[in-house]
Amino acid sequence: MIAAPLGLLLAVAPTAATEQPVPSDSPPHLAPMTAKSAAPAPRPTSPSPVPSDTRPRLAVPPGVAPASTRRRPSLPLPVPSTSRLEARGALRSAGERQPLAGARLYARSRRGPDWTRAAVTAADGSFVLADLPSLDFELVVVAAGHERLEQPTTAGFWRRRRPPVIYLQPAGAGRYRTIVAQERTPRPSPFSVELAPDEIAALPGSQGDPLRALQNLPGSARVPGGLGLLILRGAAPNQSQVFVGEHPVPRAFHVPGLASIVPAGVLSGLSYVPSNFAPNYGNATGGIVVLTPRVGRRDGVHGHAKLDLISAGAQVEGPVGRGSFLIAAQRGYLDLALKAVGQLAFNRDYLRPKYSDYQVVFDHPVGPGASLTARLLGASDVLRFDSFAAGSGGVALSAGFHRIDLVYKQRRGPWDFLLSPALRLDTGGIETDYQMRRRTDVVGLLRAELTARPSRRFQWTVGADTQIDRHRTRSQLEIPQGIIIESSQGPVETFDEVARGTTTTSGVYVTPLLAAGRFTFSPGLRASLFTGLGDPKFSVDPRLHARWAPHPRVTVQLGAGRYSQPSFRPLSNVPGLSNFSALESLGLDDQIVLPGAIRYLDPRINVDPRSRLGLMQAVQLSVNLHLRLTAGLGLDVTGFWRRDRDRHPILVDALGRRVKDSGAVVHGLEVMLRHDLTRRLFGWVAYTLMRARTGTFDTRDRFNLRAPNDFDQRHNLVAVLGVKLPRRWQIAGRFRLVTGLPFTPVVGGVKPEGPFSFTNPIYGAYNSARMPVFHQLDLRVDKTWVLSRAIVSTYLDVQNIYNRQNAEGLWYLTDYSGTQTVVGVPILPVFGVRVEY
Repeated sequence: MIAAPLGLLLAVAPTAATEQPVPSDSPPHLAPMTAKSAAPAPRPTSPSPVPSDTRPRLAVPPGVAPASTRRRPSLPLPVPSTSRLEARGALRSAGERQPLAGARLYARSRRGPDWTRAAVTAADGSFVLADLPSLDFELVVVAAGHERLEQPTTAGFWRRRRPPVIYLQPAGAGRYRTIVAQERTPRPSPFSVELAPDEIAALPGSQGDPLRALQNLPGSARVPGGLGLLILRGAAPNQSQVFVGEHPVPRAFHVPGLASIVPAGVLSGLSYVPSNFAPNYGNATGGIVVLTPRVGRRDGVHGHAKLDLISAGAQVEGPVGRGSFLIAAQRGYLDLALKAVGQLAFNRDYLRPKYSDYQVVFDHPVGPGASLTARLLGASDVLRFDSFAAGSGGVALSAGFHRIDLVYKQRRGPWDFLLSPALRLDTGGIETDYQMRRRTDVVGLLRAELTARPSRRFQWTVGADTQIDRHRTRSQLEIPQGIIIESSQGPVETFDEVARGTTTTSGVYVTPLLAAGRFTFSPGLRASLFTGLGDPKFSVDPRLHARWAPHPRVTVQLGAGRYSQPSFRPLSNVPGLSNFSALESLGLDDQIVLPGAIRYLDPRINVDPRSRLGLMQAVQLSVNLHLRLTAGLGLDVTGFWRRDRDRHPILVDALGRRVKDSGAVVHGLEVMLRHDLTRRLFGWVAYTLMRARTGTFDTRDRFNLRAPNDFDQRHNLVAVLGVKLPRRWQIAGRFRLVTGLPFTPVVGGVKPEGPFSFTNPIYGAYNSARMPVFHQLDLRVDKTWVLSRAIVSTYLDVQNIYNRQNAEGLWYLTDYSGTQTVVGVPILPVFGVRVEY
């Protein structure tokens, strides 16, 4: 926790080095500051004044005149003194060496006659205690957000060649990572959640990862097997988008989901909107997540390094001229550990996930109210595992991207302007012993936006965004001996083809915002154009957000609108393969049932340049009631409904019949009781009740419900509680209880006559069975040491603490007479160390 800004103390601090005599019959007494009087306060990157009604009330020792009766200086600079005795030094926050501006220092006699002197630190933390009767005195330091310091000092301490630097211990953990950034323009939505960095860092099971922490919020389904996917309100993972800054990224997590592609240390905020987002964002029919990158600090060079059982990472930031820089990177090395275990236990490698990512940010002011930011970020993944296919040595799934952004922002009076071009290079592929598909995308992106605030009650935003994707796919097939694949041209032994294509998505939008008393009304409109192989698709999507606050503690919000994104119907150009995906490359036969979510590890691999363009649209409606029960306790109740329709291109099946449009209907209720992060406590209880069904549209445009969709997670309960203990200990727990996902069961088998011994399965109704109920308890313990020049923290994160054998899949016996459970992660302790400076 960091000291209050300089402006907080201008109104209460005495002039530096001002003598305050105390009568000899009334010795001075400085009462110890309690935890409440030294409550931590957030500190911006540079001191800035705040309204006077928010300034802290600091204890003033007897004999010191109240601030209201003293002249308030325009800037608390040290006053030069001609006194024979004076004590000079500097005051900094321990751990990060941050100068403490506006802190109050008192010197009082240790022996002899009573006397007291006072001073206030300057903007750089320096101070002068002048006109001292003696350099042998007791020093008292009081700074908001820091522990009170009382320490006797001697003349030798103050007569050093260099003035001493005094490090004051923060009242809390001392971690400074929250950057308070004013939102350029509000994004209306009926329900959204923001997580504080301290909550993300302490959440069990997330290892400080922002997107893994997000999976504990209402509306976000539990992902089977810990896969790195976002399933928001029953929508498929490819129906939602993740934005880093002004542009989307091809995926949110590393494969298979051990960490997100952007660590929390480079972010200033995370916004989660599971549905009914503003027209500023498009190309998604589910929800969105916006990760806001921050710029580097300008108060000196800072950084951190971390190490745990699965990854290592580092970050450094500091000033460059008038601007700043930030560089971060991390590398997962679980592949090395699993390789060693596999060789020792099985004499072969069964699973080797390897991942890395990096972020580079340069920021510089370019004029009054204007800034230019350059970002470079990227991620790389390689997942190798054994294949169950006969004669196959294994499967390698690779994915990566690199993106460079330029962001120009300018604020001039009531006008805000944003211009951000970007270029992204995506790569991905799947490879086995005899099959290979690789894809490369060169993507150009552009966003331009203008916001005007002609009055306090009205603002409007107009903008445009576009994305041009030029992609290339290479497919190779070498048929092993003994296997015959027939095509329309006869038997196929080898196949090698390169295909190219271009797709574009463009949109323009306008969002007015009108505030009238207790009502806020924001209608919006977005027009989108999608091009690819086939006819272009055009959609006009109206959206509405309304807010009513009948009471200071009660808010009702409504959201409605239509949302569009392109869809693709893959047309396989590989003989003998209907599709080429990670799921098929595993060589899984009918005996194994795994979650359908595995198909979305990298869905772009399944999109061939010959894929025909379609249009997916969704109509969404949500209503939210927010109650502020106490100052720190809030209750949110949200009802939602969504209908999807995937308008396929004109295609026919094997019998010559036109393929019907598919769709889904999702509705549910979310309840979240949340205790905001305070000095000692944070947590929430989130419950989601949802029903998601899939079906098709008939020739009369009627929707026929069929069965639960692959992401119909009926009940989802998450309880999180974190407590900050004395001496910088912290403990947090998470309990989760979730309904199993649906699957299509095998109800029997038929063994044909003949010399071959195999059984053909007989399937039941589509998604008519469910996996067993999932429940798990996780626990995390953190300990932090704040040293003079660094902060050291360690944590122990234990997942599945009572070793629940949760089923993530089923394995049928060869004759389909019974099943065996494919269990998920057992008890898993993860130990980590982090050093900040």
